[in-house]
Amino acid sequence: MRRENNLDLLRVIACIMVISIHVSAFYVSEYKEILDFRFTVGNFYDSFSRIAVPLFVLLSGRFALSDEKNIEIKKYYKKFFRRIIIPTFVWSLLYFLFNYMLEAVYFLIYKEFKHDLFSPVKTWIIGAPFYHLWYLYMSLGLYLLVPYLLKLKNKIGEKNFFKIGILFFIFGLLLSLFETFLTYINFYDREDIFKYLKYFWYFNQFKFINYLGYFILGYSLKNYKNKYFNFKNMLGLSILSLSQIFIFTEYFVRKHHITDLYFYNNNFIFVMFASITFYLAFDNLEQDKIRFDFSKLAIHSFNIYLVHAGILLIIYKIIEILKYELNPIWFIPLMIFLICELSYIFSIILENLKLKFLK
Repeated sequence: MRRENNLDLLRVIACIMVISIHVSAFYVSEYKEILDFRFTVGNFYDSFSRIAVPLFVLLSGRFALSDEKNIEIKKYYKKFFRRIIIPTFVWSLLYFLFNYMLEAVYFLIYKEFKHDLFSPVKTWIIGAPFYHLWYLYMSLGLYLLVPYLLKLKNKIGEKNFFKIGILFFIFGLLLSLFETFLTYINFYDREDIFKYLKYFWYFNQFKFINYLGYFILGYSLKNYKNKYFNFKNMLGLSILSLSQIFIFTEYFVRKHHITDLYFYNNNFIFVMFASITFYLAFDNLEQDKIRFDFSKLAIHSFNIYLVHAGILLIIYKIIEILKYELNPIWFIPLMIFLICELSYIFSIILENLKLKFLK
């Protein structure tokens, strides 16, 4: 499929946003009780990066559902196995072993294990062998549905398919609200069979339902072009919506001591609106206004996503051992840049090794 530089730029931005979330998450989680400036700085970066995962889902849906060849079930699932299943298993295994290596290092330093030794097994079962790999397990469901979504689209037409996308988009919002509500009313403290409903939310393999609307709209929205969807208008609306996430989080954490951070949820209304408008902004960005070829960076986004969490954890562990107190005002942007660079270098090395050994 022909590459589009505006969408490659969007993919690069989404990749940086993922790293920004994971770098700033330390300050958000560690200081949400203390609530000093470190929480606010972390919240700023985290809030304005919250659309990263929805952007990846929108882009995935756009390309997967634009290729009519994917309607051929046998050919598609062979490609699916090679491009999705194998990398998911390989990277899950690597991070599974990495978790045990970290436990061994922790034991050598502190003479005790930090976690239950079966913890890596449990997290793999629920589809999160490492915290960022949940996305791979969630997306399995989306990609499994591709041939059937294409058949549905061809049967009911583009307009009705778009309406289906809107319905699932709203359903994702309602489902996330329902999940939060059940937790709020202590629904799972009951003694009957319904208390086991909580385990449904644990398995990332089922979470594709929350993202199906994004996936379909990633395809359908490319057909909606008008003068109001220009880059400046959509980007402005997106930034305005992202600022609301920051403000809501600051207000409710500080004034009402709500620390579950629901406002970061990928199906929270402001995250959803910001994701769609940001996507439309770059979809309507004119190619000739982009002077750099972002395809050379975008092709590494998958590898960068996979490896960055391991690199970040190693750096944070070193900082923890050395007991450094780092100011987030300069540390967060520095770490984002550093992790991006190191992950990019790793990806280049990995791709070169693939070319060498797969010849």
